[in-house]
Amino acid sequence: MSSPVPVHVPPDRVVEFDRFTSPVLQRCPHRGVADLFKNSPDIFYTTGDRGHWVVASATLARDMLRQTDKFSSDPVHNPANARKPPTLPNQADPPLHTELRRIINPFFSPAGVQKLEHSVRQLAGELIDEVIGRGHCEFLRELAQRFPVQLFMRMTNAPMEDREMLVAKVDRFTRAPDIQQRLAALGELGDYLKGMIAERERTPGDDLVSLAIHGTVHGRGLTDDEKLGMVNLLFLGGLDTVAAMLSFIMAYLGQHPAQYQRLVSDPELIGNAIEELMRVHGVAGMERGVTADMDYAGLSFKAKDRLVFLPHVYGLDEALVDDPFRVDFDRPISSHLVFGSGPHRCVGSHLARLEMKVFIEEWVRRIPAFSVAAEGDLPTRGGLVWSPVAVPLEWPVADTVADPLAGQDQGAAA
Repeated sequence: MSSPVPVHVPPDRVVEFDRFTSPVLQRCPHRGVADLFKNSPDIFYTTGDRGHWVVASATLARDMLRQTDKFSSDPVHNPANARKPPTLPNQADPPLHTELRRIINPFFSPAGVQKLEHSVRQLAGELIDEVIGRGHCEFLRELAQRFPVQLFMRMTNAPMEDREMLVAKVDRFTRAPDIQQRLAALGELGDYLKGMIAERERTPGDDLVSLAIHGTVHGRGLTDDEKLGMVNLLFLGGLDTVAAMLSFIMAYLGQHPAQYQRLVSDPELIGNAIEELMRVHGVAGMERGVTADMDYAGLSFKAKDRLVFLPHVYGLDEALVDDPFRVDFDRPISSHLVFGSGPHRCVGSHLARLEMKVFIEEWVRRIPAFSVAAEGDLPTRGGLVWSPVAVPLEWPVADTVADPLAGQDQGAAA
């Protein structure tokens, strides 16, 4: 939906770009949008998606995301981003944001995530072994939307039979071009989660939902809106973002066999490789609202102006990374902002890294060579979270090794 250009926006700062429907998002979106940003003002205004500023510069984005007093997550300063149910803590600023995040931090800390490695590795192996003898799979649907999603369903003790229904609702919220469709999907998800929250209030467990809703902020319990907002954001992130990024990464490795062979020959490279592959395959963006009339970076902003950030491509900004389109597994780990910056940096980043690293390790152990079973660039979708439409993969069955750690000490395998 297009909107008029506000009078305070200079004409030379207007660039047409819709993060849901622009053609540049339908094939190779990272390169396409990075090229668009390279040839655009560092901050520009678009009339697409109800009208908003887009921050094209990674350096400015990092600075702005750290200044919550000027560029706020609270929908009070960005009414277009107000929604019911809310998403918390990412729609709050410090100090409330800090208090809400503290509730779930132990689960997502490096130490908390490390406790999950054995179950993460076991599930990755089981799912790969289901398809390995077939010699092909559609990765997004058969593995990416099962592996991290099933792990998340276990963490929240959600009914596994509801997986596909929940993934579909999240997909509509994150990618439907029409705002009313997105809000309807969010409302349906919220109605589902209200039942889960009521159950955990009656019978708390040791799951992530119970942890989130029984926390306190400033010495008080959470309100009903805060409980729903916390659980809502957990499900939106846990059911989509890792699946999308892992699909992009697997598509890349299938299209670049020489680089994949480096991982097969030297699995110790996988940790660095994942960091480099995330840099060029970001998937999730974010919004902020301007808190007051102000001048920043040579522009005049008005209170309640919308700001959209696209960390998807900030790792491809030459001002941040040298030769950014070169994927180099030996590159020193560079800034990429894939998980955001400032106090709102993604709380699930350690878990996401673990899931992708472990999955690639288990794939490499079993499948020494594979390719994308399609010609040309794969179709992709824009939205709040970018994703391939499908990732068809194939491999020689004769060379594969199902469950390569079978018979070994399970402690060592973990």
